[in-house]
Amino acid sequence: MGYQSDSVSKETKSIENTQEILEVKPEHLGPSLLHSPVRNRYSVINANLVVGKDIRLRARNAKQLEIAGWQVSLPAPLVTDQSDYYGLCQTEKGNTFNYAIDADGRLFLYGTFVDSEDHVILNVNPYLAELPLRYVNFRNGGGEFVVPRDEPKPTDEF
Repeated sequence: MGYQSDSVSKETKSIENTQEILEVKPEHLGPSLLHSPVRNRYSVINANLVVGKDIRLRARNAKQLEIAGWQVSLPAPLVTDQSDYYGLCQTEKGNTFNYAIDADGRLFLYGTFVDSEDHVILNVNPYLAELPLRYVNFRNGGGEFVVPRDEPKPTDEF
């Protein structure tokens, strides 16, 4: 378990690093947001180091510019006994969004877009993911959206 930084090639006996570019799939994006087909990528390095690459999200409804709650599913973190993974990101027009990633990889996003053309650039801080990669889908087998259980909320406390 842990970060696989020293994977060795069987053919050459040398250390090799790998990178896989993944996309946010439709079942991993909440109903409040849209993403560009070419701006929804993140990297997984050496099988389990998740690194934000270029995920850009905007409001689906121009009348609902405030976003709060579970919005994206990413790979579940390996280390879950400390706390949720928190961070900040910005929109193209300068507004700040808070995010929290829980033990299941559910990314909760909080902030307000300036207008319907604004988008948040979601470059999450790198973290180690479980192997094999595990996700929580928004839609269950019947196509219904899953309601999240306890929702982490970023606080102003240090």
